[in-house]
Amino acid sequence: MNLQSIITELMNISTYTSLKKHYVILWFYTVLICIMSTIGHVIDKKNGFTYGMIGGFVVSTVLWYEFGKNMVR
Repeated sequence: MNLQSIITELMNISTYTSLKKHYVILWFYTVLICIMSTIGHVIDKKNGFTYGMIGGFVVSTVLWYEFGKNMVR
């Protein structure tokens, strides 16, 4: 693909509407990471936010490979 066709596809609204399910799942994972970061902060004020965020990323990654990929097919 050349640069012009990539830009054309990025400017086409159908590209984004075809990814609607993907975006919903990504928003869910974003909220999950925020919640887990907050829980980590409440548990441990010093490093809990970071640990919660890392845990949220790990859980989100596992959920994506176990369920998310199948949901968007």
